[in-house]
Amino acid sequence: MAIEKMRFVTVSTRPDGVLQMIRSIKDYTRFHPELSSSVITEGDGGEAYSSPHIYENYYNRILSLLKESEVVLEPKVTQDYSIEEIETVISQSEKIADTHQEMHDFMKQMHKDDIIAFEKLQEYPLDGIHDGLISFNFGRMPISSRDKITQYADEKFVFTELHRNKHDAWVIYVCLKKDEQFFVDLFESLSFDLIPIPKSLDADIHYTFDDRLQNIYGFVEMMSECEDYYKYIAVYNEQVVLSGFVTEDCIQDFKEKFTAGEAIHDFPPEVQKQLLPPTSLKNPKFFKPFQLFIEMYGLPKYGEYDPTPFFAITYCLLFGMMFGDLGQGMVIALVGYIWNKKCSGDLAKIIFRLGIFSMIFGVIYGSFFGNEEILKPFLEPFGLPIHVTSPEFTMNLLISAVAVGVFLILSGMLTNIIISLRRKRYERALFTQNGLAGFIFYGFLMLSIVGLASGNNILNPITIVCFLVVPFLMMFFKEPLTHLLEKRELAPEEGWGGYILESVFELLEVLLGFVSNTMSFMRVGGFILSHAGMMTVVMTLQQMTGNASPIVFILGNVLVIGLEGLLVGIQALRLQYYEIFSRFYDGGGKPFKAVK
Repeated sequence: MAIEKMRFVTVSTRPDGVLQMIRSIKDYTRFHPELSSSVITEGDGGEAYSSPHIYENYYNRILSLLKESEVVLEPKVTQDYSIEEIETVISQSEKIADTHQEMHDFMKQMHKDDIIAFEKLQEYPLDGIHDGLISFNFGRMPISSRDKITQYADEKFVFTELHRNKHDAWVIYVCLKKDEQFFVDLFESLSFDLIPIPKSLDADIHYTFDDRLQNIYGFVEMMSECEDYYKYIAVYNEQVVLSGFVTEDCIQDFKEKFTAGEAIHDFPPEVQKQLLPPTSLKNPKFFKPFQLFIEMYGLPKYGEYDPTPFFAITYCLLFGMMFGDLGQGMVIALVGYIWNKKCSGDLAKIIFRLGIFSMIFGVIYGSFFGNEEILKPFLEPFGLPIHVTSPEFTMNLLISAVAVGVFLILSGMLTNIIISLRRKRYERALFTQNGLAGFIFYGFLMLSIVGLASGNNILNPITIVCFLVVPFLMMFFKEPLTHLLEKRELAPEEGWGGYILESVFELLEVLLGFVSNTMSFMRVGGFILSHAGMMTVVMTLQQMTGNASPIVFILGNVLVIGLEGLLVGIQALRLQYYEIFSRFYDGGGKPFKAVK
């Protein structure tokens, strides 16, 4: 139930071993690298590592190639490849893709008869013929012109008809390359319409890349990820240095990742004064999902207090109090359980826990899907249930809700006192409205109200002076008292006149804050009554609808669970953030993040 302890580590090697060093650690999830620009300080002789991202370019070329060819390849890493091998295989693959794209475009713009003739043409072994001494052309011509070709039978060419319809004939003629222009002119005079065809006549649109492409894909992807580490590397005296933080319990495992060619050193996290160590929260299984809400508010700084357990307990209690129903709690818990099984997530785990607490308070209230009679025989021997809808209990309910709020507010103040004393922030621990002065003032004020209501008046001149006047004056003169503690000049920096005027308005705001913060917890009682009231409406409608009562019962419960469950969850979160957390928690921490 704490923030994990860190060690600051440095790994150094020669510049030619930088990629090997990165490969040793790039997939390690318990290492938080720091940017070289944050590590290098003025005058330490360091500079940021600069190197072109060669593999990133190859990786992008492969991605573009696969996207354009619509081919799916799973990257594999089986061996290392040289730059020459990578360039050769990728270039060959790009040429294959270009050829097939050319064929695809060609086939797309052809008509039905063109395709029939072209399929016939593919039966001839003509691939590569243009590279020799022979040339050929493929096209269509009117049937009347086709019959005239026989007049040129003495010329040196070979002529074949591939296909014809009522009007045209599709033909191919082959001639010597040196005579090509003569036959081009001859066939043009016969209204020959040339159909340009791709260099390759292979119409199979499936791509057959080099077998090595898949392995090269995996290799360059891995090396591209390594290049992402360049921004974390600094150069000192011809040594490249990677710096960052590792959790203390993983330091030995971290060191074992490297070879003898790399030098590894670890230090206390405070060694780098300019760096704020990252925060990694470590909590038991029940509390861990609630780290989601702590991160939303802001992580605690390294070495400070982790409020996750406090938050988890109080949040679940508040939700359970406001949404207490055994049946509906079972539904909420079941939804959270199924959601977590299908797609594991912190929110699903939180919902499951809230459902459990809703069930617990549902037993206390004796409510099962709004029915308060079913559980009565089982609970009465234990002095339960508590009838929250009873008019005689309404005032007690609201007072109890405020009492819970007072307890939580005082808990927040006490937490602030302890944390501030540990940090040696004595002004905040002793003289603020959330420090010792505020704790005594507010606590005694609440105790006095209870005493007056119960007929036990504890107010007298001595208690008023000791527990109200003195704490009030401590808050009023907090700055001069802090100066006195620090052995500085007693007078406020802005002068006595300005300070007293400012303190008057500040203390007025504090007093109003105490009242509003306390009254905020009346909402807890309000939501308890609201939930019971909504279920009473559902039960009444169910009784009025006869045969349709099961549908009304189901829809009513779905509406209450969905709508009020959401409102109660938000309200409990609001009470946590604004009425409790703000008293002792600052946040401002930096999350622990591995590159991968």
